[in-house]
Amino acid sequence: MNLQAPLALCAAVHTGALMFWFGTLALRRMPGLAPAAVAEASGPQVAGVLALASGALWPVLQTGVALDDAKAALDPVQLALVIGQTSFGRIWIAREVVVAGALVLAYRMPWSFGAPVLLLVGGALASMALLGHAAGVGGSLGYGQRAVLALHLLAAGAWVGALPWLWRAARNLPSALLASVLRRFSAIGIALVAIVVLTGGLSAWWRTGNLEALLYSSYSRVLLGKIGLVLLMGVAALLNRNRFTPALERTQMAGPQATAEPARRRLVASIGTETTLAVAVVLLAFFLGAAEAPR
Repeated sequence: MNLQAPLALCAAVHTGALMFWFGTLALRRMPGLAPAAVAEASGPQVAGVLALASGALWPVLQTGVALDDAKAALDPVQLALVIGQTSFGRIWIAREVVVAGALVLAYRMPWSFGAPVLLLVGGALASMALLGHAAGVGGSLGYGQRAVLALHLLAAGAWVGALPWLWRAARNLPSALLASVLRRFSAIGIALVAIVVLTGGLSAWWRTGNLEALLYSSYSRVLLGKIGLVLLMGVAALLNRNRFTPALERTQMAGPQATAEPARRRLVASIGTETTLAVAVVLLAFFLGAAEAPR
């Protein structure tokens, strides 16, 4: 049994859970944002449990892939060797400790949305850069690639991790408060989109190495499809900022006869589409990461 696809799926679930957790924490701490924009505190912690559980499964699948033997994934001796004697294993242990620490703080402390948890979750998310393809590049170029990938992960987490709660806000918040929340988020969201696109483009260039490989290989056509999905997410974000949110605001100024429901429905549909695209992007990213890039 080939464990490459389950390993990529496990990594995608782990990273997606961290993104959701990080994005929710960052959204909650946005200056001037009403607490009602974020749902009850249990949601992020559930994402934390999922991140911890998928992280625990990761070295099992990694062992099977590294040894090209699915049975080795269930061999305690082989698993111990991978965890104890590889750089992956050392990084994995540190990351699981960080995720577990963040989860304990989130459940036990009254400031579960505070800076300590945000820093721990952000560190766990950014440290994914130490496990990707950039981890195998040495020297100053390797440090640069890992830094760019870490920034990419944090910006993507702050953007896409906030989307489920924004979708919920679009369904439930009063129209005036909803418009205010979306305005505040979009001011930061446009910058996040720009960072994601720029850092993703740099990582793609470094991975493929030249324009011909980027444009004409089967690997890179899938990569370009992923970039296209990110651009569609950016289009949805721009529509929310420049069309749907102003339409919602106009209903507030038009008086009690106007209804905000059509504008609200468009926002719900647009943010839902953006969220669905984000899930597809995260899945594609890790299946691409498991594939060999052309040179």
